[in-house]
Amino acid sequence: MRVIVAKTAGFCRGVRKALEVTLEAIKNRKPGEQICTYGPLIHNKQVLSMLEEKGVRDENRIKDCVGKKVVIRAHGIPPQERHELQDMQASILDATCTRVAKVHGIIKGHARKGYHTVIAGDADHAEVIGLLGYTEGRGIVIRKPGEVDQLPAHWEKVLLVAQTTQNEEVFHEICGRFLAKYPQGVVKNTICGSTHERQSEVRQLCSQVEAMVIVGGYHSGNTVRLAEIAKECGVPTYHVETDKELDRQEMARYKTVGVSAGASTPNWIIRDVVNHLESIRAEEKAGKCSWKKFLELLTYGNFLVALGAASLPSLVKALTGLEVSVARSSGMAACYAFAMHTLNIYLDRNAIQLNDPGRAAFYQKHQHFFLFFSVLGVLVALWLALSIGVLTFLAMILFVLLGLLYAVPFILPREWKMSKVLKIKDIPTSKTFSVPIAWASITVLLPHLWHLGSSFAALSYAFWVVFLLVLVRTTVLDLLAVQGDQLVGKETLVVYWGEKKTGQFVVAVLAVLGISLFSGFVLGVSSAFALVALAGLGALLWCVRSVCREPLRRDPMSEAFIEGGIISLGMVSVLWNLIL
Repeated sequence: MRVIVAKTAGFCRGVRKALEVTLEAIKNRKPGEQICTYGPLIHNKQVLSMLEEKGVRDENRIKDCVGKKVVIRAHGIPPQERHELQDMQASILDATCTRVAKVHGIIKGHARKGYHTVIAGDADHAEVIGLLGYTEGRGIVIRKPGEVDQLPAHWEKVLLVAQTTQNEEVFHEICGRFLAKYPQGVVKNTICGSTHERQSEVRQLCSQVEAMVIVGGYHSGNTVRLAEIAKECGVPTYHVETDKELDRQEMARYKTVGVSAGASTPNWIIRDVVNHLESIRAEEKAGKCSWKKFLELLTYGNFLVALGAASLPSLVKALTGLEVSVARSSGMAACYAFAMHTLNIYLDRNAIQLNDPGRAAFYQKHQHFFLFFSVLGVLVALWLALSIGVLTFLAMILFVLLGLLYAVPFILPREWKMSKVLKIKDIPTSKTFSVPIAWASITVLLPHLWHLGSSFAALSYAFWVVFLLVLVRTTVLDLLAVQGDQLVGKETLVVYWGEKKTGQFVVAVLAVLGISLFSGFVLGVSSAFALVALAGLGALLWCVRSVCREPLRRDPMSEAFIEGGIISLGMVSVLWNLIL
């Protein structure tokens, strides 16, 4: 089965803002402070369940919000309800979508001039209820074009607006009838640009596929509308909230399936649906897909992570020409990376559960195996470090402790004017930068501690190159995991800085890495291998672009591409060292 995923699927800007406001409130919550949302924050049960686990409930009655910090959801609320909340001493955090707020302003401005407002949308939808609150009692909701004929003919001042997630074709038909009845009427197309793009893409996809799967809440207006559009296009359409609702035998009838999702649907739910559909093909061709299962084992088991770390000491030797036991250094780096990455998964499970439930289930199933070999990996790394030297052994103990303490809370002295409990991972951007620092230290500094004085320039250069290389790898993986990291409060660079800026940051780091490699050779700090590595950056850039182009397809293949970029450079460096 071929699966085509809509580029516009997933969170819209308004939903992102609502979640960011809520998560920021959770992060800055004072002792004893209660946080709630006035009505469901977004129309997605899985996200609401996660927020409830963090102590954020949705309240539907104003009296239940007394004395709490209240988040106004993306759909907005009527002005009178906002005033009631303020009168009851509730602390308000406004997460109303800016697009919806703009419609509020349009209706409010025309209502003051005596206009009647006609809203094209669903009367029982939260957004429409909020819009009606700004009409000063002169608002009416219609859903179908035929309902225009039932409107009073004597109105002189009439405004027509749309629910921001309205079906665009339906609204255009309503608009035609409205202007025919009210030639002097005012029409404002308030359908969100994101909604327009999603609906247009669904129509386009329907011409390329045999069936459509629309992912999102059954109470989500924009998701329901996407399903309606797909059905109108004449293709079999399946509206599901999760992959578990898809019948494998039913879907196996199709060779090409399109997938889109509503504005409140998290990426990890879309990924599950895509992976589920693609696995149907895997079942039909089980013999041909054994390689994919093997790749999944290598990726989920952190064996590719270990192999990537193991390839770096050879890269360092090729760049610097310094003599070192590559076998011991590579083994030490591989064991350390495998153990730390695996143990921290068990110390901090929430993000992986949200980003990749299948992977989380894999770790849960093989928990004893991974914990045993992680502990064994730590012991082997320490033994290899001791075989290199006492200073290397002592330094490895320090890095092991730092790695284990990354996700473990520790208590601060009372006199410190900040939270009493803190984790290293709570430091902004800590994950994004701590991983490349640790890898560069383990693969560059620890094997060459006795060379620090005599080869400081070469080792500093190698540290910088490895740091940048691993920084690209870590940042791209963070980009793919951004939503889960946001929801559990993990402080990666992309959560702190945003996806667009982080993408630009990755490009900038690759550029700096390229300049560094060329400059190192020109200045005589590194060998000619720097030019070979420079040529290899093209392949790494291709890997990064391939993965980032389809973020909703995060699977073992995506991670293998990224890890493979480092592993490939390492393999080339091994050949270089053998030849020279």
